[in-house]
Amino acid sequence: MRILGKTTLAAILGTSLPLAAAARAAAPSGAAPGSSSSGSWSHGSKDFFGAAYESYDADLKYSARSDTAPISKVWFTGASGILTEVYWPTNDTPQTRDSQLLVTGGGRGLFEERRDARRSISWIEEGVPAFRVISEDPGGRFRIEKTIFADPDRDVVLQRLKITRNARGLRFFVLHNPGAGNTPLGDSAMASTGDAPGAGLFAWQGPFAQALVASVPWRDATAGFSGTASDGYRDLTKHRTLTAHYRDATDGDVVLTGELDIPLSPGVTELTLALGFGRDIGEAYRAARASLRDGPGALLDRYRAQWRAYQAFLRPLGSASRGLARLYRSSVAVLKSLEDRTHPGAFIASPSVPWGDVRLDRASAISPRTSDRITGGYHLVWPRDLVQISLALLAAGDARSPLAATRFLSGIQLSASDGTWDFGALHVSKEGSFYQNTWSDGAPYWKGLELDQVAQPIDLCYHIHKEQLVAADACWDLVRRAADFLVAFGPWTPLDRWEEVSGVSPSTLAFLCAALVHAAEIAGTRGDRDRQARYRETAERWARQVDGWTFTTRGSIGKGRYYERVDGAGGPDAPRDPNDDRGYVLRGRFWLERDVVDCGFLRLPVLGVRPVLAADITDSVAACDAALRVEIPGLGPGFHRYVGDAYGFDPRTGARTRGMLWPILTGERAEYELARALEESGSSAAARKRMRPYLDAMARFANATHMLPEQVFDSGPRAGQATGAAAPLGWAHAELVTVLREHDDGRLFRLPIRVTGPHTGARRQ
Repeated sequence: MRILGKTTLAAILGTSLPLAAAARAAAPSGAAPGSSSSGSWSHGSKDFFGAAYESYDADLKYSARSDTAPISKVWFTGASGILTEVYWPTNDTPQTRDSQLLVTGGGRGLFEERRDARRSISWIEEGVPAFRVISEDPGGRFRIEKTIFADPDRDVVLQRLKITRNARGLRFFVLHNPGAGNTPLGDSAMASTGDAPGAGLFAWQGPFAQALVASVPWRDATAGFSGTASDGYRDLTKHRTLTAHYRDATDGDVVLTGELDIPLSPGVTELTLALGFGRDIGEAYRAARASLRDGPGALLDRYRAQWRAYQAFLRPLGSASRGLARLYRSSVAVLKSLEDRTHPGAFIASPSVPWGDVRLDRASAISPRTSDRITGGYHLVWPRDLVQISLALLAAGDARSPLAATRFLSGIQLSASDGTWDFGALHVSKEGSFYQNTWSDGAPYWKGLELDQVAQPIDLCYHIHKEQLVAADACWDLVRRAADFLVAFGPWTPLDRWEEVSGVSPSTLAFLCAALVHAAEIAGTRGDRDRQARYRETAERWARQVDGWTFTTRGSIGKGRYYERVDGAGGPDAPRDPNDDRGYVLRGRFWLERDVVDCGFLRLPVLGVRPVLAADITDSVAACDAALRVEIPGLGPGFHRYVGDAYGFDPRTGARTRGMLWPILTGERAEYELARALEESGSSAAARKRMRPYLDAMARFANATHMLPEQVFDSGPRAGQATGAAAPLGWAHAELVTVLREHDDGRLFRLPIRVTGPHTGARRQ
């Protein structure tokens, strides 16, 4: 390959390149010393996340027949103003950890963009997930403006930079930390200022390669191992310039550092960094160079146009306020960006690793690195999260994404050949069930079983059927197999929705009963009267027993009357007595079942399993508020998951701490308040007023760039702000979109079931 010189590169880009104001260093050469034994990922709470919008073809696939083809298969994230994990070629496979600018000179020490900048981050346009980051030196020496987006036609992430220099002698470096193939370890790297395949910073592991290419020349570059003497960051910290010039770093936690050829005098320089991906570094380099050749302006225009076209077809939700409308458009863009492009309908939970910056990725050191042994973080598909996302997109007016999700769920549904679930005396074929989560290609990661995740795909099928998007025949196979499994296995679940304890859970029971009633209706449409009767009878029997199984009158909270988190945690054959003294061990502590309340019981009235105004529900609401509710000044109510929640980590040390507030739960409370107001008054206006404080609080828990987190702090100076857990969380954004639809409609979006006797659902106006 011919290496392009400065004159040729300028001609290709259609711009003039500044002459170097400092001598070029010698070309990198030799191998970096050092090695690596551990690595980590980036902060779990993201400031931005995006991907190009791509449209399905006629067969609900992403292909050359899609209107937006060629298809871009790259996803980018950012935290603290810098690029963090970038995913390619699927949405579950991170290839980088972070990439940022470092600055020396001007009479100061090393400036690190992530740590030292005064910054602002914003969407470039409502509903278009491209972001503008402005980073300013506190001393006024320089200003960096970045526009970050993906090439809509290639596997390339672009950072369009405008650097304003107000002092002499400033030198700008790029520090790039790869994590090829979803592991910080085992990577190899090459730094080049001109060698084949061209000038750039390169990294690879197996079939995963990347090339960071600039629209200006590189003055200097080096490859090394993170945290060792060959690390360019260490070199710059000590010497303010690169004194090491290693070409290669092989098999470890590699890091690449390059100095951009920018004049040392005051002035303004505009340039573009293109991070391309491919099966080898040559392919990655060619993709990046092609993006530079097309020009960031034209690519950004196409990127915007494709997202605008998608947003134009959606419902204009969030009419209550301009802020809610903006958050709605951002949420829809986040949700749609979570979908894979190789496996349509595979929506991951979040493009992040919770507390990834302070917890070591110990799985990286395992050899061989099989799909069930490397780190999954939250960039995995949970059937529950997938259904919540799909229903939210349906509520927003996207009719095709839920169909793709249903097809994906059908593909990962287990069959008899997958064996049996064995818990004590309970032995049931896996036919019709789902694993706890999977990669986007359907390969299992955690192989646990949560019954609500078997029930909720039925709910999705039912709603797309009621919307007349599919006939009953089209979804009957998934529904029949899942419902048969629930009848054979339930109601005891090996894992509740928080994936920590087993037992009979009010939340899980609500989804089981709703799913079976919906399955019965579909069975009736199909003419299968036996299944129709069996599903309906099972749902009604379980609905009648939910109080006897899980409602305690001897609890330690408030009046002692509330739904437990679970009962019967000892196994499928354990007694289900909410007033006994049985319990379970969680995080090294023994808990009486009757002393642990969570807010999951709210699914019972919202889904129609229990009356909204029943005393057991209102008493449980009071207990939930007493034990789990926290009022954040200026923001509103937040809720802990359950008594004793310990899912949290110290943001400095990574040590386990306690759990914080989950914005999802504030959204679920909004739905309950809507259902309660409708039952009390039948007035949509009263219902909107009743739910509004919870809707507003949930919206305020989003960060400045509209990313809704998994958790927010419950006290102190950061109360109401995201912890190091996952953000954006698809489930949270889905809940917000659904609640916005319900607020605008003045009624519940999900159709509540009706069971016999007093157990009637909320009114649907």
